[in-house]
Amino acid sequence: MTNSDGRSVTTRVFTADVVLFTRRGGELLVLAVERGKEPFSAALALPGGFVEPGESALDAAVRELEEETGMEVERKRLRRFGYYSEPGRDPRGCVISVAFHGYAAGVPEVAGGSDARTASWLPVADFLSGAVEVAFDHRDIVRDAVVRKFGWCPVSAEGAAASPGAAGARARGGRGRPDARSDGSSGRRSRPGSPRSR
Repeated sequence: MTNSDGRSVTTRVFTADVVLFTRRGGELLVLAVERGKEPFSAALALPGGFVEPGESALDAAVRELEEETGMEVERKRLRRFGYYSEPGRDPRGCVISVAFHGYAAGVPEVAGGSDARTASWLPVADFLSGAVEVAFDHRDIVRDAVVRKFGWCPVSAEGAAASPGAAGARARGGRGRPDARSDGSSGRRSRPGSPRSR
């Protein structure tokens, strides 16, 4: 495919990835799956997958979450917080991830399904620490989700070292990119009564 200037156009595909949190005692947990196929077979990843024709990214997030973990979540419980489009983030080509976060009450039972071998709740600190292999740039996505949802990050940037898909992005000095909030605001806190807080 070429554009009006005759230059080749890269085909882009979209995925939806879900960062679902819960707590056990005082410990923050994130839902992770073990990938059952390449790329990154056996690595940990976020539940998610390709957006199918005629499907919104949010619909894909809800569908993939249920297929890969057995978790049924209402659409309104997930909030889009960013997109990730760094070249090289996915070895399959130009794959842009739309990322969502949510919170589950209690510690729901989960089980791997579809192309996920297993599903489990992991401490966020372990997921971010670099001690486990994490696929794509999902470590960065989880870190950004923690900052966006809770306003803090439990692990320094060194934890990204074992995130294979993030290597190319780090080499170029960039990584994923949280975008504006889905309500159109920047995500910055504002004073009650100010136009931005409405």
